[in-house]
Amino acid sequence: MTPAPVALVEALDGAAVTAADSMRCAEWLRQSKKIRGWLDAFDSAVTSRLDELARQGESFGSEAEHVRCSGITSKEAGKLKERSKTLDQAEGFSDALAQGDVTASHVDQLAAATAHLGDDVRAGVFERVDELLDHAKHHDPGRFGRHVRDVARRLERDAGIKRDQQQRRDSYLTINLNAGTGMYDVRGSLHPELGSRVKRAIDLQVAALIKQGEAERVPEFVDRTVNRNRLAADALGDLVSGGHQMIRPLIADLTVIADAETLATGEYHDHSICETGDGAPLPVDSVLRLLCSAAVTPLIVGRDGNPLFAGRSNRVANRQQRRALRAMYRTCAAEGCDVEFGKCDMHHIVWWEHGGLSDLDNFVPLCSRHHHLVHELGWRLHLAPDRTLTVTDRNGEILMRATPDMPNPVRDRPPDRRTGPASAGTPPPNPTSRLAS
Repeated sequence: MTPAPVALVEALDGAAVTAADSMRCAEWLRQSKKIRGWLDAFDSAVTSRLDELARQGESFGSEAEHVRCSGITSKEAGKLKERSKTLDQAEGFSDALAQGDVTASHVDQLAAATAHLGDDVRAGVFERVDELLDHAKHHDPGRFGRHVRDVARRLERDAGIKRDQQQRRDSYLTINLNAGTGMYDVRGSLHPELGSRVKRAIDLQVAALIKQGEAERVPEFVDRTVNRNRLAADALGDLVSGGHQMIRPLIADLTVIADAETLATGEYHDHSICETGDGAPLPVDSVLRLLCSAAVTPLIVGRDGNPLFAGRSNRVANRQQRRALRAMYRTCAAEGCDVEFGKCDMHHIVWWEHGGLSDLDNFVPLCSRHHHLVHELGWRLHLAPDRTLTVTDRNGEILMRATPDMPNPVRDRPPDRRTGPASAGTPPPNPTSRLAS
């Protein structure tokens, strides 16, 4: 195992944190990451040994020992066990973790993405461990996890696994009266196409209920304290029973993201995209069937995005623009953020107040937290033609670079993760290049 980073520990011991500037703090965090990585790798090695001893009858197993000696919960101990098993299969990840090149979160994402795969597909994923390790070194854990799932889906297609058919067979819904509570328990699992239709219909009905409650000045709707899960239950009842007074979408407004080559050929390729607006994968046969039977509003997006322009006619992104952006983003545009696209707002790179246009190439999806950080910390944003987002602070120092997280062969290379003063090729800070609400 990689030697312990004793020098780093000694360097951090007694560090004058209260007097440090941001550059020094950032350096300490990088050193702390290496120390933490080594400890995580060491814990995983001990966990693996404890489980080996348990198989020989010489230990109670890693979970029991962790609970007893490490002071963690059994759930956390189980997570450590899965991490250890994954490191045993993913050659090279253990050393990379000990050296601080990847984090425990990367390993956990790999473990979660492969946990429910068939043996053949899981083996196929780990055969690509060199490529996966390179990706993990250059991307945050969230994006790495999505990459692993994309790799697994391609392997499932190549292996001829009929995932959609199995998901349809596994779909179920049960509604039973709970004698103890006097309420009905609803449980189920729906295949992606059906689940997306049901979710979209419920979301529309919830929005209508909220609009009605606000119009009637109901306090919990006005002050935004209403329980949306309760509204979802009301919406489901309205839609199923027909007793609602607002909307009943007989044909669900279903967003499907698919690339033109896959639709044209009906065959998968290395960069195929076939999924719902929520990110659930769909087989190409289902997409083609939907195109034949549905009322379709086509939206063609090229390799780098085909901008939709609204100029100054509207301030907010329109429906078509949101759909175009969803074809490029699964989540918030900020690096490492996993807030799903549907919960983000479309924000102007150049402020509307400063003459910014409501055009596709001036919009990025941002969650409320990152929007708040942009304003509070004075971050500047620049969006390149290939939609590489560069974020700098007030001094022009690069804080992050991020690209849309949908698979794209044009952008299939590690991003430049350098830090330090902006280079000559980096756009200079511009007060009008900050995000607007």
